[in-house]
Amino acid sequence: MKFYIILAIVVMLIAILVFTYFACVTKLKKYQEKMNKAEEIIDENLNKKLDLVITLNGTIKKVTGKKDYLKDYISIRDLIITNIEKDMKLNEAIKLINELTNDYSDLNSDKEFMKTFKSLRELDEVLVSAKNVFNQNAVKSNQLIKTVPYNIVAKIAKYRIKSFYTTNKTDDGDNF
Repeated sequence: MKFYIILAIVVMLIAILVFTYFACVTKLKKYQEKMNKAEEIIDENLNKKLDLVITLNGTIKKVTGKKDYLKDYISIRDLIITNIEKDMKLNEAIKLINELTNDYSDLNSDKEFMKTFKSLRELDEVLVSAKNVFNQNAVKSNQLIKTVPYNIVAKIAKYRIKSFYTTNKTDDGDNF
């Protein structure tokens, strides 16, 4: 009789552990899926942003006398870097483009340049939204991974703490 009671307790404990494991994995997976969807949007739009920077570079070269100011930023297309690193590099390129528009007034009068620059700003709004979704879910996921029993389950299921995207806001509220 005692044997069956001990066996029942062991089976119940195993069932509780299995249920807890799957409940934790399900919750972590939910956040992971939301981050993956946001990451897809971010990846797609960062590539579009890079294409627009390349387009702007052609006009900048023409107006500034063939100097290739954005060469280092355009070369990121050939590098294997994370989206977070790509985003930071492209934001640096945008800051440089802003400086160039201040230094070369001819850029502001070029209709194609201004149209492309406006597209860049619109694209950045989509990126900010996607980065916010990613960051919100990363915060929740990271908080869970730091608590019991999620920290144990995360190690077993190989979930990792996620880095965040930054939204480089300037004093005037624009990302440029």
